[in-house]
Amino acid sequence: MTAPVWLQDEPEIRALLDAALDRFDALSGEARSRNTWLPAVRFLPALERNDERADQIWALVMQLQRSGILNARLARRSPYDAEWVGAKLGFPAASEETLREWLQRTPPVAVQKQWRAAVQQQACNFSGNIDLLLQKRIVVAGRTAEEVVAALAGLAAIEQPATLRQLSSHAFWGDSKVLDDRGELIATLFPQLQVLDRPVVVAVHLPLAPAGVLFIENQDTYTAAVAGEPEALLPYALVYMAGFRTAALRIRARSGACLHFGGAGVAAHAADFESWWFSASTQARAAMFWGDLDFAGMQILKSLRNRFGEVCAWQPGYARMLAALKQQGARIAIEEASGQIDPQSTGCDYADEVLLPAIRTHGFRDQESIAVR
Repeated sequence: MTAPVWLQDEPEIRALLDAALDRFDALSGEARSRNTWLPAVRFLPALERNDERADQIWALVMQLQRSGILNARLARRSPYDAEWVGAKLGFPAASEETLREWLQRTPPVAVQKQWRAAVQQQACNFSGNIDLLLQKRIVVAGRTAEEVVAALAGLAAIEQPATLRQLSSHAFWGDSKVLDDRGELIATLFPQLQVLDRPVVVAVHLPLAPAGVLFIENQDTYTAAVAGEPEALLPYALVYMAGFRTAALRIRARSGACLHFGGAGVAAHAADFESWWFSASTQARAAMFWGDLDFAGMQILKSLRNRFGEVCAWQPGYARMLAALKQQGARIAIEEASGQIDPQSTGCDYADEVLLPAIRTHGFRDQESIAVR
């Protein structure tokens, strides 16, 4: 694909594309398979002026989107805001080669070779197998490959059990998130090290007479429901936890979840609810789920059914979202989404026969975009 004839005359857009390549250069091979997202206004300051020049810049961005170089993810905004307010621009991995050709930027010289050499140099300090580490580079801003691998190797001195966040903070100069999603790597490198799961904090709101359990995906919707909006949720025991997808396998183990109760029914029902939760029983309680109308939300429903039995999509909430999706359109089209995979089926008839077909046809819509009354 040849570069647009106008690219040389648009320094802001060239700087945006350069920033995208900088991100690609810093990513590991695994992370390169996902879109690289940049806030539009931050990297295109002309948009802040909201004038004819801003309109022109945005029109050129839309041209890049049509050519497949980037995807624009629009944000929810007021009717008076420009289309780019809050928007993010995603660069798929497939665009990297084209961008390098347009900007005449070659890939970093032997980055992976340098990483492997650093790993081999520290190999004697890892008691386990280093093959996975050789394949998956860890990037820490401002640190060389040698520094990162040496810091990781320092975990060999840890003797007491610790969480991944604690290990990361200890090794990587106080940064507690470097080892997130790298539990398999740590287990392979240090088989003697006992890695503790971080308990998931689960918020549970109990009414005086719970009619069933309703899992809510998003925090804003949960806090509104606790305050009585919408009223249709008042009879239910409401449950919210951050990270539904990653927590699904361990949320019913006492070591994996920490329940925090609120509501008028705590004194009467908290002990019974806790017993049901940690007994891993899939019987005796009607359970439903309400979340985003997208593939990720349907995957959560599927995971909850695996852990809690016959969990069903909450129809009053999804019916209103479905109507809005068909009438007002999606917040994001499926082809522009990053990291969402069609679960094919959830086991819930309403979700499989009504919601999933609508998502495939119309796209995604957030839970927060609708109020059920």
